[in-house]
Amino acid sequence: MGFLLLPDYQIKKLMTRYFLSIIMVAASSIAAIAQCEKCEMLVDQRYHYCYTDDDFDGICAQFGVNQPTFAIKSGRKPKDIPVGSETGIEYLVSIAQNKKLKISPYEILFIERALKGWEIEQRKFGHTYTQSGLGYRILNEGTGEKPADGETVNVHYSGYLEDGEKFDSSYDRNKPFSFTLGKGNVIAGWEEGIALLNKGAKAILRIPPNLGYGTRKVGSIPANSTLYFEIELLAE
Repeated sequence: MGFLLLPDYQIKKLMTRYFLSIIMVAASSIAAIAQCEKCEMLVDQRYHYCYTDDDFDGICAQFGVNQPTFAIKSGRKPKDIPVGSETGIEYLVSIAQNKKLKISPYEILFIERALKGWEIEQRKFGHTYTQSGLGYRILNEGTGEKPADGETVNVHYSGYLEDGEKFDSSYDRNKPFSFTLGKGNVIAGWEEGIALLNKGAKAILRIPPNLGYGTRKVGSIPANSTLYFEIELLAE
């Protein structure tokens, strides 16, 4: 039974079980030959990032920055899928139930992975680089002034490795992090990056090893890691 045939009150309950069963089949039986060349027909300049997965033969996706849709192709005419504000189970359920899209369970599984790949790619995309090698991308300019050395700042953040693994998040703890700017209490990439932001701003910082933890292994962060922080400099 496809997701499109399930009544609303059952779909959330069955989604996880259905995903797991298909993943087991895919892992044991799919011969992976997927290549990005299979996305060549998606030539719309809105899309610049192509995603394929070795577990899903003959299917690919393309994404574009700030676009209301992304495209997938799985042996038929490409489909434009509306982008959701979130990428979790509720969103997957909503597109599975969209009868106009005719999304199969196989495609839903692929989309789940493709969205994760796109989230990782977006953290890496479009940075401005300083002389030190720090990369930053402003998501929201904010309306306050930039903080001064010696000022206590409050930030919310999530930190990620290059493969997308999240290693820390103040959002998960529901508690902002406070420190005094310019006193060496945080890594150099934070000192430099946060000083560039207006209060109320949101940004992504790309911090190379020399501005992070260098050759040290810190917790789950391997030595010589490039780090990505989605960071918000709180106005208060």
